[in-house]
Amino acid sequence: MKTSNTILCLSSALLIMMSRVSFAQQKVAWNGYLQTRFSDDFLSTTGFSIRRAKMWIAGPTPVDSNLSFRMQGIFRYQTSGTFMLQDVYAQYRLPFGFVRGGQFVPDFSLERSQSDAYLPIIERAAVDNTLIPTASTYARDIGAEFVFQPAATGLHTSFGIYNGNGGNTKSNEDRQFLYTNRTTYEVRVTERLSWTSGFSASYRDKSNLAFPGILGNGKTFSGKDFRWGLETHLQSAKWEIQGEYIQADLGNVKSYGYYVLGDYMCDSKNEITASTEALNVPIPTSSTTPWYIIGYSHLFAGQKEKLIVDARTQRANNRSNYEATAQFQIFFN
Repeated sequence: MKTSNTILCLSSALLIMMSRVSFAQQKVAWNGYLQTRFSDDFLSTTGFSIRRAKMWIAGPTPVDSNLSFRMQGIFRYQTSGTFMLQDVYAQYRLPFGFVRGGQFVPDFSLERSQSDAYLPIIERAAVDNTLIPTASTYARDIGAEFVFQPAATGLHTSFGIYNGNGGNTKSNEDRQFLYTNRTTYEVRVTERLSWTSGFSASYRDKSNLAFPGILGNGKTFSGKDFRWGLETHLQSAKWEIQGEYIQADLGNVKSYGYYVLGDYMCDSKNEITASTEALNVPIPTSSTTPWYIIGYSHLFAGQKEKLIVDARTQRANNRSNYEATAQFQIFFN
C-alpha cells in the first residue's frame, strides 16, 4: 500500500512538471481544495476530520485542442489517511457532445453530477451515496461514455459501458459489463428560470460483488442488478429546488430512497438551505424514517472559500437523533 501511494505521488508530481514544460502554451491547469469539518451527533461521536483533500491537473493535450485529460487524487478519512487515485481519463469534444474514456463517475443521477465543492448542502443525500451503481468505490468505475448534448437544445443523454467492478480495480474478467444511461431535458420557463427533468438507468449481471451500504458488511451479491432514478431541478438566479428518487433492484431485493432540497441566496455572501431525505435498505439496523435538515453557508470568496453549517434531526425507534456539522472549504488555486 505504501509503495503504491509513493508511486501515485511521484506520478502526480511528474505530471505537474510535464504540464509546466510540455503544455505551457496549452493552458493545462492544476488545482485542488480542502474540506475540514467539525461534527457532533450529541451521543457518541464528536470531533474534527478532513472530509476531502483533492488535487488534480486537467487541460488540453498538445496533440489536439479538442482532446483533453484529467488526473485527480484524493485524501479521505475513510481510506485511513492514504492518497488514492480517483479520476484519470481522456475526453474528446465533438460538435454535439463528447466521448470520454478511463476512470471517472458514470453519468447516473443529478446530485452525483454536481461537484461536492459546489453543493449548497454539506453532504450528498444518503440515497445518492448508497444506491448509485458505483457507490461502493467512491462513485468511480473504469470504462467509456458517449454524451450527446447538442447546443441550445436542452437535451442531454449519455450511454456508458464499464467493467462494473468499480474504480481502482483490475480489468473485467467475467465479460459482464455495467451499462448506464442518463437522459434529461431542460426547459427555459423564463429568461431567469429553468426546469430540468429526466431519468437514469443502469444494468449489470455480476458475481460476488459487495454492496455494504445496501446489504451490510461481509455480504456479496450475484445476479442481475438493475437501478433507475427520476430527477427534477427548478433553478433561478437566486434559488433552486431539486429532488430525486432512486431504486436498486438486486435480484428480488428492492432498495429505494429520495431527497428534496431547496436553497436560497439571500445575497452574494449568504445562502440558506432546507432538505429532507429517506433511505430504505434491507439492513436490520437501518432506519427508513426521514431526516430533516437546515443549513447555512457564508461565502467569503465565492465557492473557493466558504463555511457551511447544517443541523439535522430524525425521529426513529421512539427516540430523536440529532447531528450538527460545520465545514470550511478552501481552494488551493
